[in-house]
Amino acid sequence: MVSYQQAVDALRMLAEVPLVAKQVQRMTSQVGADAVAQRQTQVEQHRKRPLMQRVTARPGVQPQTLAVVMTDGGRFQRRDHFRDRQETSSPSLTKSMPKTTHWREDKVGIVLSMQSDVHDCDPAPEFPEWLVGADVIADLAKLAASEEGREEESTAQPAVDSLFSHDKDADSGDWKDLAPEVLSRDVIASSKPAEEFGHHLEWKAWDRGIQAAKRQAFVADGLAVNWTIHKQHFSQMTGILDLMHALSYAWRAAAVLNDPQAYRRYATWIWQGQVACVIEELISHQQAFGPPPREASSSSDPRQRIEAAITYYRNHAHLMKYPQYRQQGLPLTSSLMESTVKQMNARVKGTEKFWKKESGEAALQLRADSLSDSKPLQDFWKRWRTRQTGSNTYRKSAA
Repeated sequence: MVSYQQAVDALRMLAEVPLVAKQVQRMTSQVGADAVAQRQTQVEQHRKRPLMQRVTARPGVQPQTLAVVMTDGGRFQRRDHFRDRQETSSPSLTKSMPKTTHWREDKVGIVLSMQSDVHDCDPAPEFPEWLVGADVIADLAKLAASEEGREEESTAQPAVDSLFSHDKDADSGDWKDLAPEVLSRDVIASSKPAEEFGHHLEWKAWDRGIQAAKRQAFVADGLAVNWTIHKQHFSQMTGILDLMHALSYAWRAAAVLNDPQAYRRYATWIWQGQVACVIEELISHQQAFGPPPREASSSSDPRQRIEAAITYYRNHAHLMKYPQYRQQGLPLTSSLMESTVKQMNARVKGTEKFWKKESGEAALQLRADSLSDSKPLQDFWKRWRTRQTGSNTYRKSAA
């Protein structure tokens, strides 16, 4: 694998350590598997704690001003599942079997310590003009197109890495100044089922002192699994639907209407927390176009786009109180989550990278730990070395 050979080259150049790629691969798998086992033990111990301990701050934790949890999914290639596919000599039977794919989902979560100002009223009531720009609209269109009809396994990653990265002087007022400042970020990643991942994320949040924060927020896109995790593990946190996803459905619905001002109008209503106005107008258009056909239709079908937007906004209206979120100094987008997914993908995703179940989980664990500001690998190495057969613990004494 390319990444292991890169590690070999780096070790040879920087530390003059002669290894081959296979050795690095075996060591990575072993160490990663031990890290996964340690994590599973910690998560299981947390699950056994009384409920009141799980929903209160960890003893000794430093109180945070603002704590934020985000979650999303990425993709990596698996090869071990192919053996589970039933082999048959019948071409007709093979054709009728479900199409398999080597792509599998990995779930990624981040726990953020942030700080921001709280305002007496909405500090930015006017919709930023730059969000109507062609580049951003194009990104939103791709985002919505990749999600429609794939609510359970969306892999969309918007090209806009940060909603706050735009030049604030370009008709965006003081928008950039409203972005909460990131103090620390901790990352988790796993290919385990969503139920296990939810407990994993809850433990990491508890370990980082989420419950001690004065303000708390959970930000994600509209995937149902994200909000199941929120309900089951973070119901005390203010839920926020990623603004970019909300705008993407408005853009795609507006694009099929004979009204060049429709998107601007819908986006302004969304920005100002008046999603009910968007739903009401879309319903009037739905009555004119008619309901979508029962059979599958193209994502470009106006009836399908309007129906998708109405359903999306009805399901998530309670998570779209953006004026209130801005007043409280909370983040509006999951852009930090999107960039973290890309950092994870840089390690595990690639046309030349294929993983088995165990080795993939090990790589996800090590990559997430390496991206975490709390440096969990440092404590792990101390414990790991003391458990190795034939290893010695050396201590430096002060002269």
